[in-house]
Amino acid sequence: MANYETQLYRRDGPVARITFNRPERRNATNVQFYKDLLGCLDEADEPDVRVIVLSAVGPVFCAGQDLKWSSQATPDDYLQYNKYLRLTWERIRRHPKPVIARVHGDAFGGGMYIISRSDLVVAKKTIRMAMREIHAGEQSGGAHLFTVGRVRSLELNLLGRNITGEDAERWNLINKAVDTDEELDAQVKDWVDQLVALPPLALKETKDSTNFLLDAAGFDLHLNAPFGRNLRYTEDRMEAKRAWVEKRKPVFKGR
Repeated sequence: MANYETQLYRRDGPVARITFNRPERRNATNVQFYKDLLGCLDEADEPDVRVIVLSAVGPVFCAGQDLKWSSQATPDDYLQYNKYLRLTWERIRRHPKPVIARVHGDAFGGGMYIISRSDLVVAKKTIRMAMREIHAGEQSGGAHLFTVGRVRSLELNLLGRNITGEDAERWNLINKAVDTDEELDAQVKDWVDQLVALPPLALKETKDSTNFLLDAAGFDLHLNAPFGRNLRYTEDRMEAKRAWVEKRKPVFKGR
């Protein structure tokens, strides 16, 4: 079992428990975060693992991209980041084991993408979720389109506003919203117990057939990548970074 800089990995009988472990950065994502998460997912791909549970240390589940890192990132840094981001998201979605996300705290941007790639998701009703890319001069167009439909997807991605875990359940972004940490754990245990009792090959085939149909429908969040590249080095994007560092409201000029 490897040691990871940004993740905790633990085997609990047939359950592989992966815990995001950057609480000092609100579990924000950088290259190392995705490298480590990918390593944990690879470790979990062994015959006696029957289910994977994702969770996090600290008050936030995942704050999305680490803006402190991205404000200093070079084009080569971004290439590495996007490479491991894509590999990790696809590993979650296509992993032969069912993946449960236990979302106890806020999930923004990349945190919501991780949730959308998981198979079963339970979250607290009071948490906040948002696609904040628009506020940073970037775009997340099409995110969750296959889950919530065009109107709700545009609401998430054009406005970048917060929704609650309760909203997410109503919109079918997650399976269930609960009130307490104890209820989170009880729901995770209930799903784990059910999945462990089911035939592993049938579970894998169920995921494979679902992913086949998603692929046939064009479900690939990275098809919008050219649009993101167009925005990365605009004046507005640089202004969003400066405003975040200086803790002020950005002034966008459409350049």
